[in-house]
Amino acid sequence: MAEAHAVILEGDVRGGLILADEAAVATVSGELDAVTTGMVYCELVCMLQGLAQYDLAEEWTEAMERWRQGNGIGSTHGRCRVHRAQILRLRGATAEAEQVALAACAELRPYLRREFGWPLTELGRVRYQLGDLNGAEEAFLAARQAGWDPQPGLALVRLAQGDVALAAASIRDSLEHPVTVPSKELPPNTGLRRAPLLAASVEIEVAAGDLVAARDSADELAQVAASFESRALSASAAMANGRVRLAAGEVPGARSAFQSAVQLWSLVGAPYEVALARTELAQAHRAAGDEISAGLELAAADAAVEILGAGHKAEERKRGPSSFRRTGDYWFISFEENTVALRDLKGLHYLARLLVHPGREFHVLDLVSSGTDPAAVHAGLPDPELVSSGWGDAGAMLDDQAKNAYRRRLAEIDEDLDEARLMRDLGRVAQAEAEREFLIRELSRAVGLNGRSRRAGSASERARVSVTRAIRHAMDRIREHDPPLAEHLERAIRTGTYCVYLPDSRVNEAWIT
Repeated sequence: MAEAHAVILEGDVRGGLILADEAAVATVSGELDAVTTGMVYCELVCMLQGLAQYDLAEEWTEAMERWRQGNGIGSTHGRCRVHRAQILRLRGATAEAEQVALAACAELRPYLRREFGWPLTELGRVRYQLGDLNGAEEAFLAARQAGWDPQPGLALVRLAQGDVALAAASIRDSLEHPVTVPSKELPPNTGLRRAPLLAASVEIEVAAGDLVAARDSADELAQVAASFESRALSASAAMANGRVRLAAGEVPGARSAFQSAVQLWSLVGAPYEVALARTELAQAHRAAGDEISAGLELAAADAAVEILGAGHKAEERKRGPSSFRRTGDYWFISFEENTVALRDLKGLHYLARLLVHPGREFHVLDLVSSGTDPAAVHAGLPDPELVSSGWGDAGAMLDDQAKNAYRRRLAEIDEDLDEARLMRDLGRVAQAEAEREFLIRELSRAVGLNGRSRRAGSASERARVSVTRAIRHAMDRIREHDPPLAEHLERAIRTGTYCVYLPDSRVNEAWIT
């Protein structure tokens, strides 16, 4: 068994599995004593699950179950329960998996210290799949307190909670500073241990808009899958490839990748992952304008999740929270039971900013700043809709020194906000936001946010007209695909010098953007 481990980690997966089979044959033949038999079963199951060879791991787990009947020292308590919970979670039996994981935690608590984080992390994964984000977060944080690395589970919970910045910071830190604590329950510090982190990195970086990082993680994951010849790793790599391609607007490639992920996860026998892959495939179909295929895939995914009774992502699709997400050149907007895909428009950026902060008033200059292409802002290019016309004005209201001071302070406030949100320092966030809003109000009187001198009586009015026109155009496009959502936005969005989103009782949860 030890030789099998070494051979596999050197890259010869087939040769290692042959050695493992030899040990397994000796085990089932009855030629070994009970203690050695139990140890070989345990090592075999651990190795196969670390390789993501879940079919073989399940077969040997069942063989161990049969063997332990009538053997006083054989049992499925403690560590074995955690492996059992992993298989149950994969097969979609999440309710049973949670009970098995809880039993494992109760049994292992008196015996494990740092490694107690292992069953806690599995409990968190099960709860995440069930859609119990609070319970998952509790388990992952407890694992961290025990000295265990709960990633990527904790980062994915942050993403599901809508905190994209914190999720991205967490997964980047895990990839850049891997935990090197040895454990028999985890694969060594090779691509095998990085594979789950890489898969989560792709999902999170796409949400954060960093396609370069997402593509790097997807490429590395593909290499790991090729090296270790696992269907599950190949399915995960196909999902990652599809997400990157869809975000980059490579719709045909995304459809092909997601179709491969559906097929591979089906062969693995992982219904929850199949449902997720079908959901992503539906988005790719929709981006290609194939609404019929998109509807079929979503219906299949919803039916599977309804049978499983699990998955916060399916609940988001069916009843909320409403979502307003940008992926590449498309926005995917979910409201009530409908999801639509729209090509990128400036007005959709403004709507996203308003929807995520219901009840908060934004000055139009603040919206213009948030909706401008960052590359253009960095290059000093003006917003074409705010270029000064030939109208007369009273001249610049601030000199260059004052404008530079304003810009420096705004940059400092943005950095403070990012750091405060990362540290979850709510008091500091509130203080920084209040100062930023005050400064924005002052800037609206005196200077354009992109460094242009504001001419008295001009920029604010042009921004009001520009933002209102852009929002109305975006809502007209939404109406073409989702009239109920357009009706809701007509009632809830107020435009003018200050814009605000005032939702009615139909939207009782925050929008995810």
